[in-house]
This record gives sequence, structure tokens and C-alpha cells, in this order.
Amino acid sequence: MYKVKSPNFENCQVGLSHTGKIEKVSNAFASWVGKAPNDLVGENFRPFFLSLEKSWGLLLPKAFFRKDFECFFPLSPESHKSSIGIHFQNICYSNNSVISLSPALAPHDSLKKAFMGDLMDDPRALANALIRLQKAESRLSDYISNFPGIFFTQRPDMTFSYLSRGIKKLFPDEHNELARNGGLFLSKIYEKDREHFHKELNTNGKSNETFSFTYRITIPPNGQIIYLLDVRTPIITATQKLLGYDGVFVDITRQAIAEHRLSNAVWREGLATLTNGLVHDFSNLMAGIYSISELYFGMMEKDDPMAKGMGQIKKSAMQAQKLVRRIIDLHREKPASRTIHDLRLLLKDQMDLVDIIIPRSARVTTNFGTNSIPAFIEETGFRQVILNLVINARDAIDRTGKIQISLKKVSTGDPIMKGAIGKKTKAPVDGAELALSDNGKGIPEEIQGKLFDPFVTTKASGSGSGFGLYNTKVFIEDHNGLIGFATKKDEGTTFFLFIPLETDEEEGSVNYLKSTKRATRAFVKTKKI
Repeated sequence: MYKVKSPNFENCQVGLSHTGKIEKVSNAFASWVGKAPNDLVGENFRPFFLSLEKSWGLLLPKAFFRKDFECFFPLSPESHKSSIGIHFQNICYSNNSVISLSPALAPHDSLKKAFMGDLMDDPRALANALIRLQKAESRLSDYISNFPGIFFTQRPDMTFSYLSRGIKKLFPDEHNELARNGGLFLSKIYEKDREHFHKELNTNGKSNETFSFTYRITIPPNGQIIYLLDVRTPIITATQKLLGYDGVFVDITRQAIAEHRLSNAVWREGLATLTNGLVHDFSNLMAGIYSISELYFGMMEKDDPMAKGMGQIKKSAMQAQKLVRRIIDLHREKPASRTIHDLRLLLKDQMDLVDIIIPRSARVTTNFGTNSIPAFIEETGFRQVILNLVINARDAIDRTGKIQISLKKVSTGDPIMKGAIGKKTKAPVDGAELALSDNGKGIPEEIQGKLFDPFVTTKASGSGSGFGLYNTKVFIEDHNGLIGFATKKDEGTTFFLFIPLETDEEEGSVNYLKSTKRATRAFVKTKKI
């Protein structure tokens, strides 16, 4: 004889034919009765159910499966001693019916008698039970409140029957409306991810298996984009009707950023391996061209008509070696340590790559001044920042557009970032202001407030990662600098970078000047590859 116990809160359901035979059972029901689902198919449900507890025969009609039926079945034959039992509900359809079973408290009168019986044995039983219940409820509440995620129960129409307190952190003003407005929830999903969201639900929403997927949502007040891990389990009846989902939302934005950086590092490592191999062959070729051109150039008279052309060949070969070295520096595995660099010379040197990136039909103008501007920075990161801004400017203009890059030294208290969105800014310390302008269409107003957030891009799908400006901001902030922009529709955009002119604290003034001179010579001297 099966020892009757209360069923769990899972989907404990049985599908019956019009003759009362079992057609299908849920895994929860099979587990409850201790049999395999296939072994139950074909059995007459009523005799099988009464074999669990004979006293139920007085409560269960013979033809209950032909009409809607609902009843409470006590776990004990002595109903007055059973405070809990089984809520039994049968819902009839045209050719079949579905039984749902769940644990439930006894009706009021029976419950009163049952508790009285318990109190007769131990007057403190009820009080102790209530205390334990309160403690368990408190622990569960604390767990849900402190869990780094949002528990939810969602209906098929995307409304919520339950949302844990964590939803208030994401949507402080809209959490109540989200529960009753499924359209509002769908509108929060990032536009490019909505198709992916619906596809996942359509693919996995008809199974009993838990599934998970990731998508982006926008949160107020400025439409910041975050990544959500959505883990949910479909709630499905024995007739395969979807009742909704139980699940949890987890903010994984930091993990997504870390994953992007890791993949970017792997890509850079692979690129460095490839370029190092190519550089060896290219270097040998350029070395030969440079040596021969230098030999012939030295043998020529200054007034030789071929001397100018040979000198140009020599210069181009030297420039090619220098350009390859810059590419290797950009994609090396480990970033360079911070040292003193002349920002003016760094920018001039970086123009070699800029000329490759920008279309020949476009116009690039520069104004870096004539005086050196030394700063304590990480070289590779600075070069990447310049390329990020140049690439964005290139994508914003047409092929005949204009890009202007300027650099100037500013003193403490001088106004900087003229025309930038936000408050007027003054230089907090002595520093350098870099401005890069384009005459493109400008930045749409709806994304201006989140422009430096990760995953945000104005480019077409697949043509931008949404990390260029984010990484630029991280670099500038790591160097205690400032970043901002000014934009006008159909007129263009200007990005401003303020970099403090910091020095290595371990170096004195003399060593500082020496380091600056060494850095300057390093940039104007071509390294042998």
C-alpha cells in the first residue's frame, strides 16, 4: 500500500479520457505516486486513486470525470485529525478532462477539529508551528530581497502575477505598471533583441524544461542599456496548455563587458601572432628596398634628376617600417605601462594610420601647435582612443566630409569643452584639451544621454560593438581626465578630451625633463624591425 503524502507544489496533473482512463500524467504526479509515467497510462484512474487511500471512496463520485468536480481529500482516514490534505480539481473538456492536485489546508470546520486534536496532545504545538512558519517566511523573504536578481511569475500575455522587490531598483517608477501591462515590459526590451526574445519563447515555451537566454533592456531615466539573463520554466498543463512562466531576471552587464574584453584580448593576441609573422617578411622586403635606395641615393649627385625620386623611395620605405610598428603596438597582448609622452608628437605619429582610415576624398585638418605637451599616459590606450574617435567621425561623414583634430595646452581654471552638452566646465588642473570634430549628421537626441554606456551604437547592426566610446571614457577616467561632446543636427559633432599633465611622482623635475626628451627622441626615431 502506498503511503500517502502531500503532493508538492509542482504541476501535479493527470489527463483522463471520456471513460476515466489515464491518458497522460505529469512528471510531478508520477513522482508523487512513485511510478513511471508510462506505467500509469491506460489505468482506470478512480480505482488507482482510491488504492492510495480507501477512505477517499466516500468523497470521489464514480463518474466525476464527466463533469467539473472539486473536493478536499484529507491525508488521514480520520479527517478530524488531518489539518492538511489534497485539493482535487477536475475540469472537463469535450472528449477528456484534466485533474489538478495540490497540497491544501482542510476546510474550516475540519481544520478547527484537527488543531484542537493537536492542542490536546501538546498545547504548545500551534504556537511552535506558527513561530517556525514565521521564521521560515522571514528567511525566505531575506533570501529573495538579497538575491542579486528578480524573481517573477509571468502570464502568457507578458503581465506578471508576481515580481520580487528587486524590480524597484530597475524601474522605481514603473514597477507597478509593469505587473499589469505586458506591452510595457516588451517595450523595455532593446529593439534589436525583441525578435530574439520572441523566438526563444516560441522555441522553448512548450516544453517542461527550464531554459535561459540573454537580451538587453533599457531602463529609465536616460534609457541606459543593461544585459539581462532570463532563466524561466514554463508552467504547462497535462493538455499542453501554457499557463505562464516561473523564473528569475539577473543583471549580467558587468559579465558581458568582461566577456567582450576577454574576446577582444583573444582577438588581439591572434592578430598579433599573425602580424608578427607578416612583419618579418615585410620587414625583410622593406629593409632591402631601404638599403638599396640609400646606397643609390648616396651615390647620386644632388642635381641628379633621379635623386629626388630615390630619396622619396628611401623615405617611403622608412615610413612603411614605422607604420607596421605602430600597428603591432596597437595589437600587442599587454598594454604599455604609463610613461611620459609628448601628446603632440603622439598625435602627429598617429596620423599615419588616420590617413589609411579616412577616405582620400575626405578632408582632414590638424592643429597640434608647435610646443611639446608632455603627459604621463599609457601609449597604446591613447592611440586606440584616437582611432576610435577617428573611426566614429569617418562613419558620420560622407566621402567628401571634413574632420578636424586640434590639441592645445590649458591652465587650471581655463574654460574647456566649449559648447559641450551639460554644465560649463573649467580645467581642474593644468592639462591638454583634444578636440575632434566632424561635419556629419550629428548624434540623435534619444541616445545622447547614454552615448558612453556599453552596447550603445548609432551604427547599423553588425557594424559596431557599442564599446568604442565606452572604452574611450574608461581610458580618460583612468587618467583622471574628462570627456564630453557637442552636437547639432545636420551640422556635426565634436568630442572633447581633457588629459591632466601629470608626471611620475617618483621623478624629480630634472628626471622629468630627461624623460620627456627621451620620449620625444623615441617617437621621431624609426625603430628597426
